[in-house]
Formats: sequence, C-alpha cells, structure tokens
Amino acid sequence: MVSRRLLLGVLATGLAGSPLVALAEGDDHHAPAPRKPAAPRPRAPAAAAPAPAPVRSTVNEYPKPMQTEPEEVFVNPDEALGRLKHGNAIFARGGASMALPSWARINELAAGQKPFAIIVGCSDSRVPPELVFDCSLGELFVVRTAGSTVSREGLGSILYAVEHLGAPLVVVLGHTKCGAVGAAVDVATKHAHLHGALFDMALPILPAVLEAEESQPADLQDASIRRNAINIAERLKTADEAFSSRIAAGRLKVVSAVYSLQTGQVEFMG
Repeated sequence: MVSRRLLLGVLATGLAGSPLVALAEGDDHHAPAPRKPAAPRPRAPAAAAPAPAPVRSTVNEYPKPMQTEPEEVFVNPDEALGRLKHGNAIFARGGASMALPSWARINELAAGQKPFAIIVGCSDSRVPPELVFDCSLGELFVVRTAGSTVSREGLGSILYAVEHLGAPLVVVLGHTKCGAVGAAVDVATKHAHLHGALFDMALPILPAVLEAEESQPADLQDASIRRNAINIAERLKTADEAFSSRIAAGRLKVVSAVYSLQTGQVEFMG
C-alpha cells in the first residue's frame, strides 16, 4: 500500500482519476492494458498546383489602387476672401440669415468637412465668426482665444485645416475694445499686475503694444489691436513650410482684419 503522504501529494497535483491515483489506492490489478498503436491512415493525394497567373504585358493592365481620400478641390483664396467680405456686408446691414441648417445638411457634414476659410479670432462673445460673416455649419474652421493669439496647439489646429481640409484662407480677426489687448496695454503702461494664467494670456500681446506705442497713437489700445492682428498674420505666413509653400504657389492667403463692435463691419488690412 502506498503511503498516505504520497497519495495526498498526487491529489494536490490535480491528477485524481488518472491511472497513477488508482495505483496509489491499491487498484493496480485494474489498470488498463497499454493500447496498441493505431495503423497510420492513408494520406489523401496532394492537390494539383494552381495554374500560374497570366503575365500582364502593359502597366495599364494592372488594377489601379483604391483611392482612400477624395481628391482635393482647389478653392481660390481670393474667392474665399470675397465670400467673407460679402457675408460681412450682409451682416453689417442687418440682413444676416439666422436659418438653422437642415437635417440633410447635418447628415452630409457628418461624412466630412470642407471649410473655405480659417478664422483666428478672439473669444469675445460679441464676435462669433459664423454670424459676422453670415456663414453656416461646416463653412468656417474657427480657432479662438482671448486676444486672437496663437499658441502651439492653435498653430497645429490651423495647420490641420490647411493640410488636411484644404482651407485656402486664414484670417486673423481682432476687434475693437478687446479686453485682452487692453490688459496688455495696462501691463505695459501702468505696470498692472495680472496673476497666473491672465498674465500668460497678455504676454504674447505685449510686443504689439510696444510697437504701437512707438508711433504715439491717439488711441493706444486701438493701435495695439491692429498691430497684434498684423503681427500674428505675418508670423503665420512663415510658421510652417506648409504655409509658405502654399502661399508661394497661390493656394493660400493669410490676412489680418479688425471687427468693429459699433458698426458690425470687418476692415481687412491685407
């Protein structure tokens, strides 16, 4: 008889019910006889090799690769700019369309977007680009921060719209009485203290304030607003090779503009 210690060890290994356990319990006389090896089954005959594909004689006979992206449709930057000017003229005289897009248009845009212009604007609630330019869903790609400044993330957003969406126009849109620019003016002229992220917001605008101050304008805030929009537009033109190459080829235009809170009109500065 096999010892109890050996039996417990076998059970611990999870082999209960196997011939080894039966042997440990003293049932070796019931152990099954070894099986004779089964005769090998005859193999099926190998399938005949497929006939080689016919050799194509010309390139035109090869199948063309599937097109994964729609072909880029070129939109003239001047036409896009004219469309914005026309839309703003409608808005400024009070004739802007406030009609909501239809469900058909919403479903159409779910498949993709093709904005005709990029608006780099201020977050001010009084300057919504879609209303200012009388545009609807899917027509404008908008990047907004207080003061119309462009961070690294904002630059990436603009680059995406230019490279992947094919937008032919970038408008850096400032506006009169901009609070962010006013704060930068106070920092530069009155040594105003802005805490934390508020100072980070005004910091990129300070160079424009200092430049505008050199000409001793009657309204430093207004002059700084204009200079800030012009500076940002000029920097964008060379911020990435994708911008400069498209500008040289006439496929992209970057301009600056200022929106008047009093009149609703946008003045394009080039």
